[in-house]
Amino acid sequence: MKNVTTDKTIRLKKQEAIDLKDISFELTKKAIMAGHQKLYKESDVVHYLIENLASCVKVNEKGLLSLDHEKVTNLFIREDEHNKPYDY
Repeated sequence: MKNVTTDKTIRLKKQEAIDLKDISFELTKKAIMAGHQKLYKESDVVHYLIENLASCVKVNEKGLLSLDHEKVTNLFIREDEHNKPYDY
């Protein structure tokens, strides 16, 4: 399959944009406090979530989007094996 890049803009709700900005700020703060000079932009968070959680979204029995908890749990276990938490 050929990789296709699109220039698609997705508009966030006002509260979603605020939450995303807060998340990126908190992640940056945690990284700096742990001794890492890393600035996390909102786009970094969104790309990470898409790459790691998109496969965990399913359609439930009511036809609504939901998380496949088994896949999320397996994702968490794999992440835990490869990324050790920071010592604070």
